[in-house]
Amino acid sequence: MLPVPRMCAATHLLVQECPKVEMGVDELRKSLLVVLGEYLHRARIREILPVLQSESGHRYIEYTCVRYVCSEARDAFVLANLCKPEAGEMHRRLRSGGLSEAEAAASQESCGPNSIHVPVPSRLEALACEFSHFTYVFNSIAIWTYVAYTTWNIGLLWLFMTLGSGTYRALGITRPNKKRVSDLARMQKSCVVLREGKFRQLDVSEIVQGDIVQVTGGKDAELPCDGMLISGSLIVNESMLTGEPMPIAKVPVEDVDHSQEHPKSSKAFAGTRIIESRGETEHGGFALLYCTEVGAGTTRGELVRMVLFPSSVKFKYNDQLPTVYALMFAKAMVLVMLHLFAAHEGSPVVTFLNVTCAIAGALSPMLPVSLVMGQSVSAKRLTAARGYQIKCLEPGRIPIAGKISTMVFDKTGTITKSSMDLVSVQAAQQLDETAHFQPLLWIDGEPESGNVDGPHKLPNLLRCAVAVCHTVKQLDDGSLVGNELECAMLRKTSCRIIQKAIILPDEEIEIVREMQFDHHSMTSGVVVRRSRGQLEVFVKGSPDKIQAVACPSSLPADYAATISAHAKANYYALSICHRSLPEKSNSEVAEMSRSELEQNVQFCGLLLFRNEMKREAPQAIQQLKEGDIRSVICTGDSELTGIAIGRQCGIVSGDCLLATVQDHKLVWQDPEDMDMEGQGQAQKQSTCHTVQVESCECQLALSCPAWHHLLENEPLLLQKLWQRCVVFGRMKPDDKINVVAYLQRQGLIVGMAGDGGNDCGGLRAAHVGIALSSAEASLVAPFSTGRLEDGSQDDSIDGQISLLTIPDLIREGRACLATNLATFAYFIVQSFSLTGMMTAVHIAHNVTVGEWVWLTKDIGFGMIMTFFMTQSKALSCLAKVRPTATLLGARTLLTIASQVLLNWLFFGCALYMLKVEAWYDPLDPIFDISILPHLWMLKGDNYDGAVCAVCVLVGLANTSYVNTYGGNFRRNILQNWGICAAYLSSLCLASFLIFSSPNQLNCIFRVNCDTPSSLACSSLPLLDDISVGGVGECFLGPQVKYWQNHTSYLPQAGDSPWLPSPDNGCLPPTATLEHLPLDHLDISTGKGFKVGACIGPNNCFSDDFKWKLWGILALLTFLQHFVMKYVFLGPVARRLRQWRSSRQRNADAATTVPGDGHFSPVSPEAPEGEPESHDQARANKVDLQS
Repeated sequence: MLPVPRMCAATHLLVQECPKVEMGVDELRKSLLVVLGEYLHRARIREILPVLQSESGHRYIEYTCVRYVCSEARDAFVLANLCKPEAGEMHRRLRSGGLSEAEAAASQESCGPNSIHVPVPSRLEALACEFSHFTYVFNSIAIWTYVAYTTWNIGLLWLFMTLGSGTYRALGITRPNKKRVSDLARMQKSCVVLREGKFRQLDVSEIVQGDIVQVTGGKDAELPCDGMLISGSLIVNESMLTGEPMPIAKVPVEDVDHSQEHPKSSKAFAGTRIIESRGETEHGGFALLYCTEVGAGTTRGELVRMVLFPSSVKFKYNDQLPTVYALMFAKAMVLVMLHLFAAHEGSPVVTFLNVTCAIAGALSPMLPVSLVMGQSVSAKRLTAARGYQIKCLEPGRIPIAGKISTMVFDKTGTITKSSMDLVSVQAAQQLDETAHFQPLLWIDGEPESGNVDGPHKLPNLLRCAVAVCHTVKQLDDGSLVGNELECAMLRKTSCRIIQKAIILPDEEIEIVREMQFDHHSMTSGVVVRRSRGQLEVFVKGSPDKIQAVACPSSLPADYAATISAHAKANYYALSICHRSLPEKSNSEVAEMSRSELEQNVQFCGLLLFRNEMKREAPQAIQQLKEGDIRSVICTGDSELTGIAIGRQCGIVSGDCLLATVQDHKLVWQDPEDMDMEGQGQAQKQSTCHTVQVESCECQLALSCPAWHHLLENEPLLLQKLWQRCVVFGRMKPDDKINVVAYLQRQGLIVGMAGDGGNDCGGLRAAHVGIALSSAEASLVAPFSTGRLEDGSQDDSIDGQISLLTIPDLIREGRACLATNLATFAYFIVQSFSLTGMMTAVHIAHNVTVGEWVWLTKDIGFGMIMTFFMTQSKALSCLAKVRPTATLLGARTLLTIASQVLLNWLFFGCALYMLKVEAWYDPLDPIFDISILPHLWMLKGDNYDGAVCAVCVLVGLANTSYVNTYGGNFRRNILQNWGICAAYLSSLCLASFLIFSSPNQLNCIFRVNCDTPSSLACSSLPLLDDISVGGVGECFLGPQVKYWQNHTSYLPQAGDSPWLPSPDNGCLPPTATLEHLPLDHLDISTGKGFKVGACIGPNNCFSDDFKWKLWGILALLTFLQHFVMKYVFLGPVARRLRQWRSSRQRNADAATTVPGDGHFSPVSPEAPEGEPESHDQARANKVDLQS
């Protein structure tokens, strides 16, 4: 495979994805490891694709299920049909009878079939794919090494666990998930398509771009493709997209050629459920859809591709794991060198097996498993019906939630209630050629008691405007379907909607043309024919947009001041305008451009909606403040409304300046200064604010034009001011994405909360997005919740989704992140100290610990204790600090280093105290008593192995327990009964092994054991059967060498050295027994022991040494608890944080210059537990990239 000069001549393409968000990594701080990591990351996101060829010779590739065709002119592979047709062309296609068969065949060849092929592996393929992962390959090497090294019990146990977990993942998770995705992607049904002037029954996969599809309803019917409605009316449920199960009305696109913009209200998406479809009789009575996207290009296809090809979550500790494994591998290589050159194994095969086991123990394959285990436990707690009630689609994002430093809130449906109510109307009236506002008409209660048709009637024109200026549809049961704001407006009237007519109590009005909401003009409208035949245009929209299109003479002089006053009072205002048209036919009206219809409209009045704040919103914002999390509002409403809501909930807590753009210049004004003199007063004061804004401490609000002005024209000023911006108003969906991306580029971990509507882009762009949705699980965000403010999920009552779920998610995220770091520390300490201890005594004396010590270390602690570590729940409140996310940070490394040093120090003390005892007798099992090199399970019957076993048990227990301390993020450790019970059991076991006389339990662990007790273990059910040796066998203590030395001089001694055997009671030949009887001090009790304490070869400790060893381990336990509790989690850490903060403040004061305010350089990274200011967060190294 060689490179070629032209892309279209290639047989294969190398594709590499580019990051969506540039996270602003400091190039100067890059090291060799960072560069290597980036190279490996690029290698992971590269893919070689074959160039395919269709039957007619067209070349194409398929990437993430999307087809790209070869363009010879551009010498590139491009998406087919990038140019969408105009609305007029769609209608001409309908009038011409749809596509011809030749056109349909050509379209299918370029765009592919309307299907998404998701391969579902067979059971054998799923198992093969799962077990080919590096983790299983590495585990299998360790397993078969254990089996070959006569450690079949540990090897088979690991084998069963590996096979079980791998089989469960392959057949219980991976394959069913693939099957569910395949079921989601597959649509096995037929549909009706207009081809060559006739409606034909075709399979869904045969639909192509440009087809006219008949939308037929039915039970569980779904749209087969993306398209534009061109005829009839359609009501769908888009809960699959937004998570909100409310019905959405779709209206036909206008038959015009002058606009290529496709209104959202006419777009229908594949996979959405059809509630109602109505159309003309000649079209079968159903609506018609012009197909614009098929297959993977549809919205359904995008969701499928999101599941199949999820965006990678780049988190700091995940990125640093390869570096950690590199260090552990280096440590493993050191052990290999020691085994090869310092140890005397007695056999090259045994040396090879020991080297392999050392590598397996040093690399700790359970480490990544423990991270996933902690995230899975947190995900289960989040989804619990009696707990947080937060659905989680991506458990890997839970620890990321623990690092959130800025939370972006949508307003409507998030901070405020999801519904709005029309509470007041203010009409305008022309008096003496001057427009004036009339007094407010309040609308309270039900329509019968106080509405626009009630005792205080509105002017007839405004009353008509309220009734007709909308796109709401009415179902047969009388319920309203459409924009929630328009539905709220219509509920205050007594009109009825019948097809293209509005029925008022005294008039019937015909709808001639509907003008859908336009995101550019921010207006919508309607052309109607009144009962007397006159044509009238009604236009409604945001007050500032209406001010731009309405006749100036029709606007009251205090228009701007009145709008500002309403916004400050937390009213959402819509302005309505009107104009009369000369007599025209309906077709002539349809041919008029929208700008023509909106010319010279006359202002009629204001509609004021109230969007009440949720009851729990202030409490949720306060909890985030206490957790040092900055909250901002990013809303499509006006900035003044955002400021008003921000003051109510606590986001805006002090003086606030509002930035707008006038005459292409940034203007700052104080919303509180705006009075009935209006804009002139604000403008008069704005110059002063512009001068002072950089140095003052007030918060800031930005309008959408101001945001774009700062982003594009004054980025340096925005860099100084972004930390104080708390309200972003009039933001469109793309603007919300830009705000989130900008905050991410500052090095912040950004969360976003919304209702899953027009903020779905921001929810996907944020590191952690949570959709406040009552649907099962919103696909627009990794987290979603339907928990109501009363804690229930019963949406049959009029409840609001609780905003307290956001601090709940962050609390659980912090606890999960702390748990992940705790399990990481446990396995690193185990690898560098406890495993190292056993390696040290093995290299020094060919000694190891008993097989059940190994089993307890790998299973009892490596799995059971680790599981209990993950059971610690989150604190009930957010602390002022965030947990660290770095595996190689100062705090993490110091925590690990302190535990490693303490373990090694006290292990060395214990060995020293042992070796100075008069009764201590060293033993090399291979060279002193000729144990075969591969019988490793018999090399622990000595004093060194016994001391090492007890130190390992206590060290593992202490390490797991102290790393589970609650600290700032998890509950008190005493509330984790599992870890407490396991810890106390471990300490009791170690104490029992130290102080007890020889018994069966001691002999299982080969500590304080003698020959009769070891032989008695053969009567234990199961244990003797699954033991590879040692349990139920003779105890080969140091005393055996004395019997063996005397036996070697006997005449009947053979070539092989004598070893005790259970067949003769583990006794030597008679001559040797006569010379060294069983009760001899060198055989039974050891030097310095009382007669009869231990019988036969043993490794019993003297009474005084038992207390010495217990005291050493007790002091180790105390120091490990003290260091963790009072140094890393206690007053020492607090004093250090205070000192660093004080030093930072002094540095800030020294570097502050006029005009910069409090924005000054900061330290590059804060340790765990240190409150990260937003200055620090900006300068911190980026934690992750989406």
